[in-house]
Amino acid sequence: ISSRIVCTHFAREDPMEYADMNGKNSASILVKIPGSLFEIARNLCFQLNSEEEAHTEDISTMAIKNLSWVIRIMNSHPSLCYKSSTDDELAEDQVDVDEEDDDEYLATKTNDLKPVTWLMKRLSNIAKKRGILRREAIFKCFAAFASSCDVELISSHLHLMLEPLNRVLSENEDKTERSFNKRKPANSNVSSVCDLPKDVMQLLEDVCGTEVFMDALALVKSSARQKREARKQDLAAEAIRNPEAAAQRKLAKQEQNKKRRKR
Repeated sequence: ISSRIVCTHFAREDPMEYADMNGKNSASILVKIPGSLFEIARNLCFQLNSEEEAHTEDISTMAIKNLSWVIRIMNSHPSLCYKSSTDDELAEDQVDVDEEDDDEYLATKTNDLKPVTWLMKRLSNIAKKRGILRREAIFKCFAAFASSCDVELISSHLHLMLEPLNRVLSENEDKTERSFNKRKPANSNVSSVCDLPKDVMQLLEDVCGTEVFMDALALVKSSARQKREARKQDLAAEAIRNPEAAAQRKLAKQEQNKKRRKR
């Protein structure tokens, strides 16, 4: 219900009109209640970060539509994300973050993390977690951004969108390779899961240009390889330093894989 109310409110306003708005002459809640823009964006991210069983197409579509409007205001009028013109911190510093680089979400006017970058990083981290419906919603959100936002905004945040897209393709390539090595037939779901990421990546390439896209993708792939190698080295070192903990980790991973296969 709240998403529909927000969508109805946004439908009556043009993001371009906010250049002439202020607290006295605007009826918009975004101007009258400082920081409400950030609160709305944060709550929309909560919706897209729901567990698989809680995801519905209607809710995701509404959240994506609202975020496509919100991000343009965030980009053109970042001050609306703050409690007041003198505040350094975003409207709420207790943001829901459970991924790497959590501290970076505490965006302030004095650092380099702008509200749009906070939103892009939040969505990127949400899509890094496993969950077909969750990832599909975020990828559709990226596609909506690419279709409605300025090229400069998309290009400057291209790596954040490519990270989870590349991760999904890499994960499914690994699954296909393991099936081939075990002489098992490839899972038909693997190719279908890859269709949307590939389509979104093609759209991003069309919007940003091939050279910009390929440079960003190369950096993302290089970073992913470095992280994988670092994790392997850490696990190898743990196996030598603390074999009991390494064995427990291995058992926990096997149990997790069993539960995933049952689902």
